[in-house]
Amino acid sequence: MASVSTSASSRRRFLGWDTVIGGAGLQLLQAALFFSSFGIYVVVWVDEFGWSRGATAAGYALVTLSSGLFGPLQGYLLERLGPRRVILFGLVVLSAGLTSLSLVRTLPEFYGAMLVTGVGLAAAGFLSVTTAVVPWFVRRRSTALSLTAIGLSLGGVLVPLVAGSVVEIGWRETLRLSAALVLLAGLPLAVLMRRGPADYGQLPDGGYLGFPDRRPGGVELRPPDPAADHTLREALRTRAFWLLGVGHGAALLLMSGVSVHLVPHLKAGAGYPLQLAAGAVALVTMSSFLGQVIGGPLGDRFDKRLIAIAAMLAHALALLVLAWGPGWSAVVAFAVVHGVAWGVRGPLMGSLRADYFGASHFGSIMGASMMVFMVGQLIGPVFLGALADVHADYRVGFTILALLAAVGSLSFWFAAPPPPPHRPGPRGVPDAPSAAPRQRARSE
Repeated sequence: MASVSTSASSRRRFLGWDTVIGGAGLQLLQAALFFSSFGIYVVVWVDEFGWSRGATAAGYALVTLSSGLFGPLQGYLLERLGPRRVILFGLVVLSAGLTSLSLVRTLPEFYGAMLVTGVGLAAAGFLSVTTAVVPWFVRRRSTALSLTAIGLSLGGVLVPLVAGSVVEIGWRETLRLSAALVLLAGLPLAVLMRRGPADYGQLPDGGYLGFPDRRPGGVELRPPDPAADHTLREALRTRAFWLLGVGHGAALLLMSGVSVHLVPHLKAGAGYPLQLAAGAVALVTMSSFLGQVIGGPLGDRFDKRLIAIAAMLAHALALLVLAWGPGWSAVVAFAVVHGVAWGVRGPLMGSLRADYFGASHFGSIMGASMMVFMVGQLIGPVFLGALADVHADYRVGFTILALLAAVGSLSFWFAAPPPPPHRPGPRGVPDAPSAAPRQRARSE
């Protein structure tokens, strides 16, 4: 660990908010240039190359697959190298992936470019950003992660600009421009992504090592006790690890399916112009911004599991409205409800795991979790695209996703906080918890 400094310069300000700003900016780039705008490229590729929607969605699934397979190694690298170096690597790979994507002419070339892009998105994305933010906060962890996720919402608002660029200068040129923006804007943001607060002589939520900070009511901020945190092996033995993975996977199944197929559904199925369909994506992400603003403080005050369940049920309702509701008003209702639910639920996924298992091994635990919940993200676009090819519309697919979201909410209900880890004591001494249970969030 870096030497701890308690000098006046190190006490000038709390550095945790830098990670929030940097993480929000990195997620804004990824949302605007790829995740939220991918449906626009699907429409163009289907028209230009004659690929089926299922075959095109399989490329998105490869992004998810490469991210999931990279997850365990990424978690290990985050703990060994720190988030900044992993993110810098990811930005370079992402720029190369988008450049190669701009050159594709066949499906094999497309799939290869998507695999490279997926590794870059993973290394510079959600897991790295969340791992950087989590150690800096305990009491305000949900709020910090929600503010970080605002980048996803703001990125989605920029999707109409991407659509306009595709129309005006072409999709290949737009992808090349995106590759350049990843480096020009992403590299300065990566500098803000630091290791945990102890490396800088600070404490989570503020305060400084050696200079206790007393909050109203006389509560003194203390360094977290790493001995109370679960290791990856210990987390894998808990029921909560797997239930959170299943619930998160159900959420990503519907999220990825909608992200890829909302624009094709509105353009081909409902007959709306491409840029109006892109406007629906922007409305989803604007609504998710509202959800993030209110969801973070809610997660810091109330039971995160109950909030996640309510959000999953809202996702289900929104999908049914999209599938069967009449006219543009149904699209607007879907976008608002789905977006708010997304904004409220998304940041709680990392916050719940940090509350349950601690921050010491968060990167490796979250990386292993990706092998579970990425299954949903992998299946969603392919499943929905295949059903659309068979039925010539998306109504059946959206209805099934709604049912799966409702069923997936039960995983959060049963995912109770795990007990503290038990480790063998000295010979002749009975096994006992490794340390006193760490203070749980009030939501638990």
